[in-house]
Amino acid sequence: MAKTKDALDTIVGMLSPYLGETMARAAALAHCQKLGIVVEGADISREQLDALLRKLAQGMNIFVGREKAATVVGEIQAAMAARAAS
Repeated sequence: MAKTKDALDTIVGMLSPYLGETMARAAALAHCQKLGIVVEGADISREQLDALLRKLAQGMNIFVGREKAATVVGEIQAAMAARAAS
């Protein structure tokens, strides 16, 4: 399990090239709030991460299209898995 803040930093870093850092961070934090995911000092479960990525992908569809959004989410999942393994 990863710290929510670390997961968000990874997500924001990977979304920033497409949305800009401010919008990526705002979107991630807003979805965390809507999903009841605690950011500061908490761990994010696999289920919470999956729910967050689904919500972010829905928004990304507007900016980059469904196929690219799916690719970006896959890259985020791979980065999170690599981070968990290290």
